[in-house]
Amino acid sequence: MLRDIKKLLERNALIIAVVATVFLAILSLSVVPKLNLGLGIKAGDKYLHFIAYFGLSLMWYFALKDRINQKIFKIFVPLGLIFYGIILEGLQSGLTTYRTGDVYDAIANTAGVIVALILFKKIIKWYSTI
Repeated sequence: MLRDIKKLLERNALIIAVVATVFLAILSLSVVPKLNLGLGIKAGDKYLHFIAYFGLSLMWYFALKDRINQKIFKIFVPLGLIFYGIILEGLQSGLTTYRTGDVYDAIANTAGVIVALILFKKIIKWYSTI
């Protein structure tokens, strides 16, 4: 059964990445209630930004790993995701009155993209054992 799930994910990786990208844009530009995770951490939403872009990056890296040249993969895919995060932060400031763009959010997004790229080879190595 695990192999069936793996095949299903592999066949639909690009669709999953596109849907996740659209979903992230909708969340980024929607009215979202303030989350209190009860952790007492200052700037706690930066962790959410990091996790969101880490996950989004892994989806895109997985979807494109065998579809494009490795040089393009290692440079343009991360750059595209970083610019996507910056654009969404700009749209929050420009299009909405209920959200604000934040440079630190963009930095957290970028960190998520970079850490995902660094860990991707290890994750793929583990994934291939399934």
